[in-house]
Amino acid sequence: MVALVAAPASAATADLSRTCGGVKTHYDAYSSRTLVYTQKTGTSCAGHAWVRVKTNGTWKKWIHNNSKATISNSTGNFEGSQHKSCETCTVKTI
Repeated sequence: MVALVAAPASAATADLSRTCGGVKTHYDAYSSRTLVYTQKTGTSCAGHAWVRVKTNGTWKKWIHNNSKATISNSTGNFEGSQHKSCETCTVKTI
């Protein structure tokens, strides 16, 4: 008998930031096959945290929240994620 075991998918992180009123606000980005989020860790910027995932080769709709935007599932089929610190800000893909 041969047993095959797959290694767990690794998670990735990134740091986003932007400056509002001379003060830098940081956003933490996290991505795994089952959980992605963008979380604002400062308060100088009024913009929301934004995130979306790629499944079955297609990018899904953006979701956003004032402090932390989260998408999760139990099937582990996230192929990638995109994060941004405001609606019109630069997108970070991880």
